[in-house]
Amino acid sequence: MLNRTIVLNTLIRHETLTITDIAKEENLGVVPNKDTLQLLLNELTESDHIHILEGAVPCTYTITEKGIKEGARLKEEAAG
Repeated sequence: MLNRTIVLNTLIRHETLTITDIAKEENLGVVPNKDTLQLLLNELTESDHIHILEGAVPCTYTITEKGIKEGARLKEEAAG
């Protein structure tokens, strides 16, 4: 199931990806529902965990320092 942790860790690994590349199964590890992915990307952008690069076509996302810290926290939390 696609979630914030998967999206953050994908962007942590790659730093910057287009929306098309984020949506690839080989990057996420799952086949994403496009609506769910867009919702997660919107939430992560609004919370300043990721940024949209201005002027980039197609839409391109990059991880922020806040997103890297949150990804590490979620990964640690999941490890128990």
